[in-house]
Amino acid sequence: MPKLKIINTIKRSFNLLKKDPTLIVLFILPAMFPTASIIASYLNYYYVMGFIMWGTTEPPPMHYILLSILYFIVGFFFRVWASAGAILKITELEKGSKMGLKEALYSGLRKVPKLLVPTMSGLAVSVLMVASLMVAAIPNIFTGMSPLAQGVEPSIIVLRLAMGFLFIIGLYVAIRIYLYAPACVLENNFGLKTSWKLVKGNWWRLFAIFLIFGAMSAIISQTPVIGNFLSGLIVGPFSITAKILIYFHLREAKPSGEEGKESL
Repeated sequence: MPKLKIINTIKRSFNLLKKDPTLIVLFILPAMFPTASIIASYLNYYYVMGFIMWGTTEPPPMHYILLSILYFIVGFFFRVWASAGAILKITELEKGSKMGLKEALYSGLRKVPKLLVPTMSGLAVSVLMVASLMVAAIPNIFTGMSPLAQGVEPSIIVLRLAMGFLFIIGLYVAIRIYLYAPACVLENNFGLKTSWKLVKGNWWRLFAIFLIFGAMSAIISQTPVIGNFLSGLIVGPFSITAKILIYFHLREAKPSGEEGKESL
């Protein structure tokens, strides 16, 4: 199984974005609908406020919930569409040609129905990770003490440990299905099984790349007012470019062309 070279993968991703900056245009609309922040906000509201107020937290107004759901659905669709179009454009770049923005959008839209399935699976894993980590760690963060020092009942300690273990499992699965998007768009399947096989033997390298993009997103999102938008606009195309390069590398079936022949 070929091994990834982390730094070269990041550098080649950056070079491809320089070669075709229109990739960034695909992520303008998804960046306006930061779906991840919506999920994090709701989990934070219900759990953190519930922890502070011991279950007395009132739910948000119904109109706010409905608007948030609509906002999430629209953003989720745009993100899947942008990813599909970007994968097709990057594939053409690896062949030594360029796909126009209009063609990428049209061809990408045809891939959306199939890509929705694995993307929802990946989203479910992400929600599981965030929720389990919050249950396991937030009470200790608020109090600044370990569960034993807080005098927490043994059953609660066991629950938090179980949630911590669940987070680790979720993280492992998230990395193993990291390449589902390019596999789904370029192959006649949902990509989950393909990604699971390809990542074998390269989990830690994929995890390092996952951390790099996560750190980039966290840093950029701290920009006042437009942080989440900038994060989606910059990290989105950068991340999907790296995924497709990794996919080609691990498949050992790169498209013809000078770029495709280079080693990662």
